[in-house]
Amino acid sequence: MRTARLFHHIATRVGGTRVLALPLIRVLAIVAGFTWVLLAPQAPGWTPVAAVMLGFLVYSATIMAVLWMRPPAILRLNVFVLLADLAFAVALIRLTGGVQSALYLALLLIAGLQSYYYGIMRGILVGAGSSALYVAVIWPTIGASDWANIAIRLVVLLGTAAGGGILADIEDTERRRVITLTAEAHEREQFIRNVVESLREGVVALDRDGRVLAWNAAMEQRYGISGPEVVGHNFFTFFPSIERESWSTALRQLLGGEIEQFTLEAVEHETLRTGRVIQNLKGSLLRQHGQPAGAVLLIEDITDQIGLERGARQSEKLAAVGTLAAGLAHELNNPIGIISSRIELMLLDAESQALSPQMREDLRVLHRHAQRVARIVQGLLSFARKSPASRGQVDLNQIVDETLLLIEKQVVKEGITLTRMLAPGLPSILGDANALQQVLMNLVVNARDAVEAGGEIVVQTDLAPTDPHAVRLSVRDTGPGIRRDILSKIFDPFFTTKPNGTGLGLAISYGIVREHQGAIDVQSSPGDGTAFTLTFPVTLVEVSV
Repeated sequence: MRTARLFHHIATRVGGTRVLALPLIRVLAIVAGFTWVLLAPQAPGWTPVAAVMLGFLVYSATIMAVLWMRPPAILRLNVFVLLADLAFAVALIRLTGGVQSALYLALLLIAGLQSYYYGIMRGILVGAGSSALYVAVIWPTIGASDWANIAIRLVVLLGTAAGGGILADIEDTERRRVITLTAEAHEREQFIRNVVESLREGVVALDRDGRVLAWNAAMEQRYGISGPEVVGHNFFTFFPSIERESWSTALRQLLGGEIEQFTLEAVEHETLRTGRVIQNLKGSLLRQHGQPAGAVLLIEDITDQIGLERGARQSEKLAAVGTLAAGLAHELNNPIGIISSRIELMLLDAESQALSPQMREDLRVLHRHAQRVARIVQGLLSFARKSPASRGQVDLNQIVDETLLLIEKQVVKEGITLTRMLAPGLPSILGDANALQQVLMNLVVNARDAVEAGGEIVVQTDLAPTDPHAVRLSVRDTGPGIRRDILSKIFDPFFTTKPNGTGLGLAISYGIVREHQGAIDVQSSPGDGTAFTLTFPVTLVEVSV
């Protein structure tokens, strides 16, 4: 492996794998020549053959050094290199016996390489020239019995030149074909990648072991996780919440080849960074050579769609209940007022009459419950009322300050930290300040009831991160959170978990926010506290500025 990396590095340095063959063959020629000199010396000491070989060694080292430092320069001088190689070759043939020398093989190598690198025509010209030089050099040493061997050598020399050219042409054709096919494959791959990246649905590809192979742009944008960050990691390890969710079983069955596909709708998923989402899932099994090789997931995020549908249903429900509540409250208001007044008179009379303590206590109980019914009736009237048409510019920061001024001392007295995080220069909204103050009061009171001593309530205002023309008001607490099974019911009228609650506070708040063309969202899970986020559009005056 290290040798392969070394050769790849050298080939890249000198201009490619084909060019790398030139210095390698030159090294081979040097080793072969010196081996011949050592094994078959003509005379002791420093012979002319050794001198020529030393010169060839120095010349070859220079060629390879220039090739390493400046490959284009040495390749442009290829004709001069060819002439020098021929000169060394014929000199060695002349000095090592002429027609008897085995070093004629060098001419085969030179002609073959010229034909292979520069085309068959140049190879044949080099072969013909080399043949003429060879005959001229060995002419004084030719005997009558040598012509047959010489003829064979010349035929092989010219055949090597032609064969090298033919092989080069075939290789060039195949190389161009491979380059064309590779380019087409890259184009198809890029087209498929562009299609996947342009999909609005998230696409995730997994191998059989659950490692992420592909993660498209839609997944990056929705879940705040880049492709390089997750690719190569195990899907279940990187997203541990999946193990606790219902669709993990179907995904494992798909990866194991037990099922070919699955379709799941409105699946809740706790993402790694962006909170809870609702999504439609489609999974398909990938096969390779007939065996399960992984899976592809198509993920459609329908969180906003589900939120709109739930909001529409909630608005319809509140409208219907509001109509009923208005009539009911008006019908109950007068009787409850009469009952409450008569009980108060009876309690006054009880002070001057000799009523038993038990009788007086019963009257007080009746009076408390009558007052509770009266509060419920008032809540119904508040729930059913419509906001006045006249609204004005409202500063959310001012709403927070005025509301917390009323309740802050009581919250702090109970050992709870109340933190303000108000964005300066927040654009104003068009609305009813009293109604919005009622909403914030409801949320802070609910948070206070949920948080124990030592906990914290954070009231924050800021610009909406996804809409520059909207502002947010959020109330977060460190309480025990809301169970998933009741989270969807908290805005329903008369739904409450408090022993003495009316179940109208959040329903009224929801209606007020909707009347202000706003949205209200809640994020909560057991043990992690609760966060209510209200989003309102800024006024047109602020937008134009």
